[in-house]
Amino acid sequence: MPVTESPAAHLPAWGRSAILLLRPLLRAIDWPPAATVAVCTAAVALLAFPGRDLDPFTALTLTRMAGLLFGAASAFALVDAMSVSSGALPVPRWLRQWLRTLMVLVPVTAGWGLTYAIVLARLAPGASLPLAGTALEAAVCVLAALGGAAVAVRRSQGRQAALTGAAVLGALVVASLFLSGDLWPWPLPGDVSWEPVHRGWLAALPVVLTVLVVAHRDLRGRRSR
Repeated sequence: MPVTESPAAHLPAWGRSAILLLRPLLRAIDWPPAATVAVCTAAVALLAFPGRDLDPFTALTLTRMAGLLFGAASAFALVDAMSVSSGALPVPRWLRQWLRTLMVLVPVTAGWGLTYAIVLARLAPGASLPLAGTALEAAVCVLAALGGAAVAVRRSQGRQAALTGAAVLGALVVASLFLSGDLWPWPLPGDVSWEPVHRGWLAALPVVLTVLVVAHRDLRGRRSR
């Protein structure tokens, strides 16, 4: 009988390595922060102001807070507690870090989506909560925290590196509170500034992605880490 080749045999070397890394990384990633945020944000969205419809300001505040909390929690996925020993593996650092990033983005996206769905279901009649704009804000916040953590883990490991990512996100949010007028990045749906402000959020997306790309590179002088 002819021997049937595995579909993985046709993948490039990095693709085969990625498949082999999925299971160990699934066990290695620090999942409790993201899981805790998912449970808490969904519970708050469900139980806040019981028996009442949510007004647009409250609804938007809940979804924005969910984006910030998921951003802070996602940073913990980039911490590699086995970095000292895994540096000797024939697997590039960029592959391990991008796998960690993509793996944590799946539950984070699902968790934020669940919170949004609950808030939308409780929204007062006639009120709106645009998915595209709120999802864009959450995406930038999550990637900003991941970018801060990705830079930090190049020099240190442990939870302090993840906390650096959360701190970077917090600093950016605090700085944004001092902006005003057309630069205020947190408008309500229906405001005349909603569309132009979210064009600014869209412009920020490639910036935070570039930080991740640069930070996930292999370390100089080492094959991987």
